[in-house]
Amino acid sequence: MAIAEVVKFEGSPDALVWKYPLENFNATSQLIVDETHEALLVVNGNAADLFTAGRRTLSLPNIPLARELIEIPTGGESPFPCKVFFINKVHQMNLLWGTQGPIALEDPMYDIFMHVMANGSMSVSVDNSRKFMLKMVGFRDSFSNDEMITKFRGIISSQVKDSISKIMINGMLSYFVMNAHLFELSGVIKERLDSVFDEYGINIQYFNIETIEVPEDDYRKVSDAKDRRTSRMIEGYTWQEERQMMIAEKFAGNEGTMGNVGGAVGGFMLGGALGGSVVDIARNALDPARIPDGNPPKDADGTHVYPGQERTGFDVNNFFKPKEESGELTKSEKCPRCEAKLPADAKFCSNCGWSIDSNKNTIVCPNCNNEVPKGKFCSKCGSVLQNLCPKCGTKLHAEANFCHECGEKL
Repeated sequence: MAIAEVVKFEGSPDALVWKYPLENFNATSQLIVDETHEALLVVNGNAADLFTAGRRTLSLPNIPLARELIEIPTGGESPFPCKVFFINKVHQMNLLWGTQGPIALEDPMYDIFMHVMANGSMSVSVDNSRKFMLKMVGFRDSFSNDEMITKFRGIISSQVKDSISKIMINGMLSYFVMNAHLFELSGVIKERLDSVFDEYGINIQYFNIETIEVPEDDYRKVSDAKDRRTSRMIEGYTWQEERQMMIAEKFAGNEGTMGNVGGAVGGFMLGGALGGSVVDIARNALDPARIPDGNPPKDADGTHVYPGQERTGFDVNNFFKPKEESGELTKSEKCPRCEAKLPADAKFCSNCGWSIDSNKNTIVCPNCNNEVPKGKFCSKCGSVLQNLCPKCGTKLHAEANFCHECGEKL
């Protein structure tokens, strides 16, 4: 029976776990642990004493847990059975991961179904050797990085797929916005994975999403939709939309770049609704307390109103199209021309000068006192209305450009 006199790590430097081949020791055996490893004694299938870097003799005072599990002779010469496992504490770098199969999602901004896949890399280290051995390794003779990734591949894939789905759907982030903020999203998803890996005694040093990909056909469809929406904005948008665009471009870090304005505006809209930054949106989207447990409420027109939409006054599905009733600002408090916010009793718009009642299509005829449609002649009595103010009915000179009584522009 061979008795180990000096026990030290002699395995591959890349091994996460390596078992010393001999299993018989006595109280004079020397255990040497280097700074990159920890050594765990296992007696009768039970995890016993754990040793960090240093040189120790396996005498009775140094192995109190093992001594309780078996009867160890006090003389020092007789052997006792024990297994020694060396656990690698070095950071394991550039471990590759990827989702298993695509995620079928509808892009919340462009209403196009996409098949999303993600991949990246990560770095981990063993944080709790005892927990790692009990829950991950199971006291096998050796354990490698590849075996760990194989065990975690399904967990990582399901967690990433679930996170991306919730962030896109609940956070209403477009595919283009997601791709523009991979670093921020990586940090949020890492926070979710931390608790999972901690259960196995592993600490994630960094987690990186390198790409969020879709098939070429899906990308072409959503890219065309983005271009069409951007084109509609360029051809005709209100002064309010212009200001939203300017802020959106700054938010996305692409000020002055129209090519990415679709994704940038989407990010701004949703940032305003759910917390400000992409990180806030992602965290809120993954927060169980903030995830709706039923269908979104419906607006008067039958369309769904998503969280935050009622606060912003904009319909996400119709881009920057103002809602007639926002919940904060009624129709009578908006300029019918430029939609600037106004006091309830305003007569003229402080932004563009438009009369609040100028959109009224009838006036009172000064001859018969009937309310008739605007025009050159009264539809009741035939009196000439051309030289009258269309708002207040004051008689005006033929060359007048403004009413001298109420200021109406003619």
